[in-house]
Amino acid sequence: MTYARPLPDFGAGASLLVLLLAIVGLSIILALAGLDSLEGFAAAAGRSALFLLWVALLSALLFSFINRCCGRFAAWFQVALGFVSVQGIVFVMTLAVVGWAQPVTATTESLLQQSVIELARNLGISLIVTAFVLRLWSLHQKWAAQVEAEANARMRSLQARIHPHFLFNALNTISSLIDDKPNEAEQATLDLSDLLRSGLSERSRHSIDEELELVRGYLRIESLRLGERLEVDWQLADDLPLEAELPVLLIQPLVENAVVHGIARLPAGGRLLIRGERTRRGRIRFLVENPLPGETDDAGQEKGNRMAQDNVRQRLDLAWEEGARLRTRQEDGRFSAELVLPVSAD
Repeated sequence: MTYARPLPDFGAGASLLVLLLAIVGLSIILALAGLDSLEGFAAAAGRSALFLLWVALLSALLFSFINRCCGRFAAWFQVALGFVSVQGIVFVMTLAVVGWAQPVTATTESLLQQSVIELARNLGISLIVTAFVLRLWSLHQKWAAQVEAEANARMRSLQARIHPHFLFNALNTISSLIDDKPNEAEQATLDLSDLLRSGLSERSRHSIDEELELVRGYLRIESLRLGERLEVDWQLADDLPLEAELPVLLIQPLVENAVVHGIARLPAGGRLLIRGERTRRGRIRFLVENPLPGETDDAGQEKGNRMAQDNVRQRLDLAWEEGARLRTRQEDGRFSAELVLPVSAD
């Protein structure tokens, strides 16, 4: 997320809704302020709303144009240009409305007098409202930048907590192979170096393909330790957008939990299911499922499993405001973790 636009952008649906509600509210206020009775309230509010709607839409288009085409200019210049341009829109629209609303028999003097009154009123209101909106947008920009910086710092902190668990389990696997299977231990060390290079870098995001390759590398290391006890069933849809980006280490901790707290604790091992697909709403869904070791679970292992899940949930909340979730379920001797991401599939 970036908040580098000096002028408001009303391109989003929520922003347009706020703009329309503000127009309705201001129209009602202006209609009430100019009436001695409530008889002509509806007509006055309608005229004000129509006038404000055109001014607001033209101003929104103008702000969007300045944001996209004047980025090479200083921010203060873009704000000044937007401010002056809005007053120009109000000036032209006011003259057009006055000329259209006056009867054909109106004299030039009365038309000029009415124009001056309407211009003074509309420009005065426009100056105040435009200055207020631009100031409010500036404060929003500063607040949003601060929130993003704090979110990034917290994301890095949460990601750093995952790294030691990942590294410890990989090193523990390699150490168990050194005496009996030195060649496999050497290969596992090479795999770990690749994982450290690709997955434990300073980047906060990478592609789905890179995340899945990280999972494959981790499973190669664990398969050296568990052998035939670890059976992996990959079910990845052909239309999965592998180039789409997501925060680093979202899927791998779920797979690691499935291996460490599930399959590795079963004498006969079990089947690990990793499914990736697109939902009907265009989101990305990953399912990690493993057999449960029964009633031998202890508090420490349960705490470690839950800690990784909570870590993933917190990073989902930081990466996406809505649409992302992690659900866990225990049923019929199997444990499943469902990860849904609002990743663009374009």
